[in-house]
Amino acid sequence: MIGKRLYRWAWLLAVAAVGLFPASAQVPVPFNGIQAIINDTVISRDQVLGAAQSELATAGRTATSEQQYLTRRAKILDDQLEQLIDRQLILDEFKEKGYSFPESYVDDQVRERIRRQFGGDRVALTRTLRAENRTFEQFKKEEREGMIIYQMSSRYVRDEIIISPKKIQNYYQTNQARFRIGNRVKLRMIVVDRSKHSAEDGARIASRALAQLKEGTEFAKVATELSDDARRYKGGDRGWTEESALNEALRQVAFNLPIGQTSDIIEVQGSRFILKVEEKQQSGMRSLAEARQEIVTILKDSERQRLQKQWLAKLRKKGFVRYF
Repeated sequence: MIGKRLYRWAWLLAVAAVGLFPASAQVPVPFNGIQAIINDTVISRDQVLGAAQSELATAGRTATSEQQYLTRRAKILDDQLEQLIDRQLILDEFKEKGYSFPESYVDDQVRERIRRQFGGDRVALTRTLRAENRTFEQFKKEEREGMIIYQMSSRYVRDEIIISPKKIQNYYQTNQARFRIGNRVKLRMIVVDRSKHSAEDGARIASRALAQLKEGTEFAKVATELSDDARRYKGGDRGWTEESALNEALRQVAFNLPIGQTSDIIEVQGSRFILKVEEKQQSGMRSLAEARQEIVTILKDSERQRLQKQWLAKLRKKGFVRYF
């Protein structure tokens, strides 16, 4: 009994230490018991907790009450268990079908992962694995299994999905609220960021930009040379911008500025802005043409999810899954 109590307090203190939740939270004691058996593979409680660690940390930081944390925690663990079951079923299907690929593919994938995530530094990888209490062999096994999951999913959930014009039209008509837009302007903007200049330099740069515009220099050219934000490389082009996307001071100027006109310098909390309105549009509906690509993406994603669920349901029906 004393051992169990000490174990419980050690767990609660560990939870509090990583910011999951105060140590007073009534978190169930973890144990390395069996959560599920998939064919001849056991999924343990510790495996589920390990896989859910990142999500649990986020839930602990954002929960506003003990009960909210416990509710989120239960759902996260349930979802993670289902994902581990699906993962194992796919791995078993790969093995049963007799599929394989050269081990050199795995080595290439491992090298690419090290290059992408650690800049090619194997020492950095080793330090990370040691901190996570994992071995290089486990890391390589996870990469191999990830390749299997990807290949099997690609085989059974086709990537090329054709969405008919009728489906696009139906989605547009039945989801009108999604495509409503407020008043908007097609906007270009020059930004002189207060964090990048002293007050004097910022004022001087903004004045120089305005003077060039008044002399007839193209707005895009001035923005490219003098603006501080990332859109400078697009000539300050912000595209269609709704009222809600702008600060009050910028909104007042943008929606009262005549089309084709350039504003004076607008100062907002130390930063300076110059605007140009190229077009205006009253609130209404985005046209089907404007919304088409978004609808196609939504419908393709939905179809892929449907095919994925259908395939996994077949694997569950075919395999042996038992919960504990």
